[in-house]
Amino acid sequence: MKQKDAINIAVISDGHEAADILSTLGECQSINIVGFCDPDPNSVNAVIAQEQSIPLFDKIERLPAISKVDLIVDLSDGQVAIESVEELKDVEVIRGRVAGIVKALAEGGKNFHDDIDSILAVSQEFAARRDSQSLYQAIIEQAVKAVGCAAGSLIIFNERDETCRLAGLTGYSKQVKEPVWELKPGGITERLLDEEEPVFIEDINQEPLFDNPVMNEGTISVLATALKDGEEVIGLLFIGDFKDRQFSDRELKIFSSFASQASLALQKAVLLEKNEELAVTDNLTGLYNNRHFFATLDAEMARTKRYGGHFAILLMDVDGLDYINDYFGHSKGDWALKKTAEVLVTCSRQTDYKARYGGDEFVMLLPNTDCSQASILANRIRRQVADIAIRDGKEEARLSMSIGIAEYPCLGANCDELMNAVSTALYICKQRGRNLVCCYEDTRESPDSA
Repeated sequence: MKQKDAINIAVISDGHEAADILSTLGECQSINIVGFCDPDPNSVNAVIAQEQSIPLFDKIERLPAISKVDLIVDLSDGQVAIESVEELKDVEVIRGRVAGIVKALAEGGKNFHDDIDSILAVSQEFAARRDSQSLYQAIIEQAVKAVGCAAGSLIIFNERDETCRLAGLTGYSKQVKEPVWELKPGGITERLLDEEEPVFIEDINQEPLFDNPVMNEGTISVLATALKDGEEVIGLLFIGDFKDRQFSDRELKIFSSFASQASLALQKAVLLEKNEELAVTDNLTGLYNNRHFFATLDAEMARTKRYGGHFAILLMDVDGLDYINDYFGHSKGDWALKKTAEVLVTCSRQTDYKARYGGDEFVMLLPNTDCSQASILANRIRRQVADIAIRDGKEEARLSMSIGIAEYPCLGANCDELMNAVSTALYICKQRGRNLVCCYEDTRESPDSA
């Protein structure tokens, strides 16, 4: 009896191993074979498929019109072309090293049903994820599950500047102080870049150059591998236990297979992340947009409520941008906004959040900063913006900026109250003649000039 949520798979094969493969896959409880593709309808493979009542196709592209297909397992080593890729955009295709392991397991017989189930289930899990963060997390959670470890971490590796960025973790504390770190010369990470196979570390305490800061939380035995896009390393996968652990040949094979799947999934996740960044980034200035700002503000408020602390909000308005647009043209106005954004980036800390609020307004979120500290940064920004000159022939105009400041949590219990406070502070700047910085120090009092 097949499971209700069994995976529907189609198999591509042009070799002579169809009997063992179709028989073994067909006995897996989590698998429904909904089609077999062989370009030669008179081949031995085709006859075997027909004897097992498996629908036969000469072109795999015809499958979606016949039945729902979750996965295509290509055992042909790429010899059978999948031509209409667009028609199969919602179907996961596994081939190459992963498909080779499926073939080897199938040929091994009944004892490997669970392993085959696991490999195909992971592919389906990755295919179902539609955003980068959930896919990153799925990669590390499935890695730990595949080999039965207690914890793990997924690292994005930037080959250009040789930095590592934590993308996902499980089994460890969520409070990671340094989510980005530089490659340590001679460390385990550097070693992984040159290794083709997974690296086993029996006890990381005996490895003075173990350079994954996340896994120093009591991990002892670690299995790690590089994840690649072609020859380029794009990620690093670490799984481990908080006790001495050995890995069997079967577990190493499963982890190796998983690494191939994870490499493909990571490529997809990185691409999704880039697309997501475009969706939350202002096209003109390169800063985050209004929608992303409010999502970040909500998250920062939740974090502050839970762990304590405070932060400041700067709401900034470029004075007289309408005049620049009308007198010098909109191209000059756009240039002025770009230069203003550059000032925000150069004046602020890396941990300060910067966004274009809309039109001629910008906003900044300053963690662990009070109003008086924020005023120092705000005035620095104001002075540098005042140095920006717009010229057209002999005509010249100078920019100026008005900046309102409010502090959380003392100036509002929620997002609306805080934004009302900082908007009022900005309004006071405008009333007092512009090119000023004003802090709204208390919701029951008038704002004072900084």
